[in-house]
Amino acid sequence: MTLTIKAPAKINWFLEIKGKRPDGYHEILTIMQAVSLYDEINIDHADDLQLTCDVDLGPPETNLVYRAATLMRQQHAPGRGANIHLTKRIPHGAGLGGGSSDAANALVALDRLWGLDLGADELRRLVSQVGSDCAFFVDGGTAQCTGRGEIVEQLPDIVGLDLVLLYPDDVCPTALVYADLSRYLTYEPLDCYLFHQLPEIAGFSQGAGLVMNRLQESALRVSKKLREVWEGTAHEEDVAVRFVSGSGSTIAFLMPNCAAASSLKQKLEDRALGRAFAVQTVPRGAVWG
Repeated sequence: MTLTIKAPAKINWFLEIKGKRPDGYHEILTIMQAVSLYDEINIDHADDLQLTCDVDLGPPETNLVYRAATLMRQQHAPGRGANIHLTKRIPHGAGLGGGSSDAANALVALDRLWGLDLGADELRRLVSQVGSDCAFFVDGGTAQCTGRGEIVEQLPDIVGLDLVLLYPDDVCPTALVYADLSRYLTYEPLDCYLFHQLPEIAGFSQGAGLVMNRLQESALRVSKKLREVWEGTAHEEDVAVRFVSGSGSTIAFLMPNCAAASSLKQKLEDRALGRAFAVQTVPRGAVWG
C-alpha cells in the first residue's frame, strides 16, 4: 500500500517576537496560514526506514522528515519501516516552512500507514522535537502559534484568498535575521487579537493593515538580493498588501482575485525576479493523493 500526502507551504499573516527565552529560543506570536504550494510525500511499507528525494537534500539523517520518522518509530512503532520519497516544489530556505511541513505531514501519513491512530496532539508533540514551527502543519489551515511556535491554537479557516509568492532565489539565513533583530529590541510588542475576526472581514483586503512581520526589516537588511527585489516590486498593480513571509526570503503579495494573481506571477517571472507561484489559502486537514 502506497500513501500519497501533500505538504503545504505557509505564510505568516502576523509575526511578533516577544523576546529571548532562557533556553536560547525566541518567544513568538504568529498567525500562520497554509497555502496551495505543495511538496508531495509518497510512503509505503518497508523493512527499514528509508528517505529519498528528487533533489539533493544531503544525508537523510540530517533531514527533518527522517528525524521525525525515526522518533515516531522509536516511541510508537519499534521494528516498523517505511520507504519515504519527497518530491520538492516549495523552495528551500524561503520562509515558507517546506521542511517543517514535510516532517509533520510525513508523520500524519506514517500514523495512517502503521495504524497507530496517535491523534493530533501527540503528532504535534513528536514533530515539535525536531523543529519549532513543525507543529502547525499537523493540521495546517489558519492558526495562532506561540512559544517557540509549537503551541498551536486553530482559528477559523481563511480560505480561497489569492496570493503570489515570489522567491528571489536567495536563502535568507534565519540565525542572521534574528541576530540583526537583536540589535533593535527596543520596540513595543504588538498583539494579534484582531486576526480572530478576519474571516468576517469582506474580501480580507480591509484587514490588510493588520498584516505585520517583525522580522521583515531584518530580513531586508540581511539579504541584499531580497532588498533589491523588494524595492523593485513596490508599485505592482492590484496588491492589497505586500510582506516578507517568516524570516525570508519569500515576498507575498495579497491579490484581489485569481486572474490578478496569475497576471502578477507572469510579470514577475518575465522580469526574472525569481520563482513566482500563484496560490490560494487552504483549510486545515491533510491533502491526500
